[in-house]
Amino acid sequence: MAQESIITKATRWETHHRIAAFSLVLILSILATRLVVFIHDPNPVLFGLELHHFDYGILILLIVSQLSLFGPRKLRDFYIFLTAIASGFILDEYWIIRHGVARAATRAQEYNSTMFSVMILATVAVLATLFVSSVLRHRKNRRN
Repeated sequence: MAQESIITKATRWETHHRIAAFSLVLILSILATRLVVFIHDPNPVLFGLELHHFDYGILILLIVSQLSLFGPRKLRDFYIFLTAIASGFILDEYWIIRHGVARAATRAQEYNSTMFSVMILATVAVLATLFVSSVLRHRKNRRN
């Protein structure tokens, strides 16, 4: 009986680690994106469209969803890592795309004007991840 309890605790501990890692990678991808944009704003143009990190995030998310459906299960943690990066890219650009920003003296000032909204969106994403994990764990515990 004691071993089952230890295994159960280890499983929960691993889940908490995944959630913490997801949250950390999401926030780090937002911070890294902000740093890169501050240093150099690299927006390539493809077929007349200027690509932003929102586009990269959507592309990564589409690829990861296919991999998680049809790829090997042993790479599950890698898929979570890529999903966190894609989510960070998308959340970072979302406010600018949906609401626009007020014109400022420089492009970096315009971009930095969205910092508060991105922090709120990232917090909501992390809390939603925690909530979904909690609900799924509660359902699993109820079945057993």
